[in-house]
This record gives sequence, structure tokens and C-alpha cells, in this order.
Amino acid sequence: MDDDLPDDTTAFFQMARDFPVRTGIFTFGLPVFALLQLINGYVHEGSVVAIGAFVVLMVLFSAQLTRYQLATYRRRQFSERWLEK
Repeated sequence: MDDDLPDDTTAFFQMARDFPVRTGIFTFGLPVFALLQLINGYVHEGSVVAIGAFVVLMVLFSAQLTRYQLATYRRRQFSERWLEK
């Protein structure tokens, strides 16, 4: 990989430092919400299949949304570097 561009992990931590609220909501907020829905469904004797499917979909959606935000962040960094030169 090019030394000028960070890997995904480094870029993720840079994005978390630059945009902590957005990164926290998309990366950790949605899975926490899904976990709370799972607990709520268990307490109120909801359908385990439906709740489980919701939790899985929310975690997958959170992962995909985080990857999209990371790609947008990296593209923004690249364009800022390119425009400076």
C-alpha cells in the first residue's frame, strides 16, 4: 500500500478523532440500539426470530455505514492533498 495513504484501521481512528460523534453513532450507537431492542423483546416475550433478524440487520447496516463513512473520509483526505499540490 502507498505510504501516503493510511490503512483502514489508521484511517478509522483518524476519522474517529476528527468526527467523534458521527463515528460513535454509526459504529457503536446502532449496535447498542439493536442490543437494547433484543433485551426489550426478550423482556416482553417478543418473537425471537424477528428480533434476532433485526439485530443482525442492524449490525450489518452499521458495519456497512461505517465502511461508507470511512471511504468518504479517505476520499476527502485524498482530494484535499491533491488540491494542495
